[in-house]
Amino acid sequence: MYPKRSRGELRPKRRYLLRLVALACSLFFLLPASALAWHEAAHRATAAIAFEQLRADERKRIVQILRQHPRYAEDFLRHMPDGIATADDDAQGAWLLQQASIWPDLIRRLGEDVRRQYNNSRWHYINLLVWLTPEDEAALVDSIDANRDTAFEPPLRQSLNIVQALRGNIATWRDPAATDAQKAVALCWVLHLVGDLHQPLHTVALFSRAYFPSGDRGGNSINVVRGDETRNLHAVWDGLPTGMGDLGPTTKTRQLIENDIVNDAAIDAWLHQHADIARRFVYTDDLKSQLLRKLEFRQSPVVNLSDDYLDAARSLARRQVNLAGHRMAELLLAES
Repeated sequence: MYPKRSRGELRPKRRYLLRLVALACSLFFLLPASALAWHEAAHRATAAIAFEQLRADERKRIVQILRQHPRYAEDFLRHMPDGIATADDDAQGAWLLQQASIWPDLIRRLGEDVRRQYNNSRWHYINLLVWLTPEDEAALVDSIDANRDTAFEPPLRQSLNIVQALRGNIATWRDPAATDAQKAVALCWVLHLVGDLHQPLHTVALFSRAYFPSGDRGGNSINVVRGDETRNLHAVWDGLPTGMGDLGPTTKTRQLIENDIVNDAAIDAWLHQHADIARRFVYTDDLKSQLLRKLEFRQSPVVNLSDDYLDAARSLARRQVNLAGHRMAELLLAES
């Protein structure tokens, strides 16, 4: 189902991958409605896809390190379903990697002491600039103060953006001097941030003098009305992988993966590709026109999304999940 890595033949077959992805999605549907988002369904699916890319020895090494996580008992074992706890090593390893991929979001809901030690809310995003109008750009561009640097300089700290934090945690994962406990925490962040980076609204913010002089927080400040339901734009994009019966790659996505280059330098290219996706497919001309009409009548920023918009968005989300899983595995295995 996935292109073979040049490093050698992969052991798992298509049926095993489908079982992993199905498991990721089935566990997702057991979560409370308030948690339904990209950071559950798609993160678990990308981790399942990454696990499928690994050889048996690579899986064993990664799981052994993950078992040294300082909160392994509380945040992993305690949540492991009975069916997984009594399953074989591969099933347990796949579940553990999925749980690791959502751990940086899980800790947001824990006690203050845990959040103080482990939570880093700014690591989940970067705000590259999108403008509602050229006039907004001219008026605001010189006044916006946001961390858009992509270079990482130690140490890991709260103020880093998603690209800096990803690079910093990759460095810890590869550091021979790091303890297994440190590597396990870094592994969770690498898994999670690769996934977040492939959600376009984790890469940009829309700026408008009237509506969003400090940015729309990656779509969180724009409401979307569809039928009787109102959600913010970020939540709509977060929820796109929900309910997809098949998260496997299309033929076009397989071709992209075959030609994909995965190394540390490529992270900047991914960022700008995903920001371009946001400019073209999230903040479409129609969406901007709706906002401008609302602004004309001094109404709050509420939009409607067409079926064509949502169909294109779901197609993109499926591709992004597959690219993230492939890239995740390659980054974990690269030595430098």
